[in-house]
Amino acid sequence: MKRPTRLDYTLVAEGYAEYTFIPIYLRIMAERQGIQLVRSKLGFKGGDAGKTRVLKEVSSIFTSALTSGNQLLIAGVDLDTADHDKNQPKHEEQCRTLINSFGKTINGKAAILHFVPVQAIEQWIAYQAYRAIRSDQYSANSLERISQKELKKLLYKGRSDGAAMELIAEKIALVADYDELANQSRSFEHFHNQVRSFLETFAASN
Repeated sequence: MKRPTRLDYTLVAEGYAEYTFIPIYLRIMAERQGIQLVRSKLGFKGGDAGKTRVLKEVSSIFTSALTSGNQLLIAGVDLDTADHDKNQPKHEEQCRTLINSFGKTINGKAAILHFVPVQAIEQWIAYQAYRAIRSDQYSANSLERISQKELKKLLYKGRSDGAAMELIAEKIALVADYDELANQSRSFEHFHNQVRSFLETFAASN
């Protein structure tokens, strides 16, 4: 049996849920392609960094990741608002702002992927919550109208500590159907397509 191909990556994101949900999602997607993902210790290590800090520090973190030989760099921030328009102009604008914050690292020797959940990462998690915890099953693109505060209340039942967020995010991420989630959330589909394309290309060339 062929040994999995190692892929080193760095993740830079806002908060606790991102640093739990995204790595599990990436690992599951990578395993489908026979790739073993290894996340670096760079970034905020699961802390609650916030959007401003991510945008300010992502370029320097990515520069360090490139120096360390990482082949994949990923960054994400929340949109922090609704975006009901079919073409999601607010989402597109925030994506551009995030990409611009990468600076010169965008021309480096690693692939760079980005994600911007409409409202917050909890929107993505809530769509798949019914698979892991007692929760309603929501129709596609229906959670974009719910504020971050309400989404977190919905998922975490009033608890706001990092441990609670990580526990719920992990439980849902492990059983989520990510192809279904891409049909439920346009902002996740945007990220999912990037991830699939990169991993397929990486697997084919290694």
